[in-house]
Amino acid sequence: MSIKKDFTLMAILLIPVAIAVNIVGGQLVNLLKLPAYLDTIGTILIAGIAGPWVGAVTGILSNMLNAIFAPNLLPYAFVSMCIALAVGFLARARMFTTIWKSILTGVVLVIVAVLASLPITLFIFGGVSGGGSTVITGALLAAGNELLESVLAASFITEIVDKILSCIIVFFIIKGMSERYLSNFSLGQIYIENK
Repeated sequence: MSIKKDFTLMAILLIPVAIAVNIVGGQLVNLLKLPAYLDTIGTILIAGIAGPWVGAVTGILSNMLNAIFAPNLLPYAFVSMCIALAVGFLARARMFTTIWKSILTGVVLVIVAVLASLPITLFIFGGVSGGGSTVITGALLAAGNELLESVLAASFITEIVDKILSCIIVFFIIKGMSERYLSNFSLGQIYIENK
């Protein structure tokens, strides 16, 4: 499937909605100081129904807008792009058609997010990104662990909760979408066949 076919009119119209979901999720977590992010639900959703490239655009734009409120989020646009690409390709492999496959997708996204964010957190922010994992990183450092171990462990802990929960939420959102609505997206037929 080509990139052009992914950018249907409905996909383009859904991008601002997905960005809003990301921003609201991210700001809510920031406000409540939760050890998660929940700022990729919109990206995962749109990549899951419209393809990896639509998701990548959504993720990058979300980080750029979130960076207005929290400039430290801008370098993590790369992570959002990686997550969107992974979701889009996993969705094409029908990984959002059952709850268990969605949870497995969440596990894969944990690995993608940790590998993509680790160099950013270590080399740009010196291990302290200001996100929900910073408290965990600090506790692990105080316990005598090395910086790399602490950042890696903190990332895994926060990403496991975040990505699996996000994928479960997206699974139920897609399941609730009508066949007529899904038919407007490049990957919609996958879900129509599994209804």
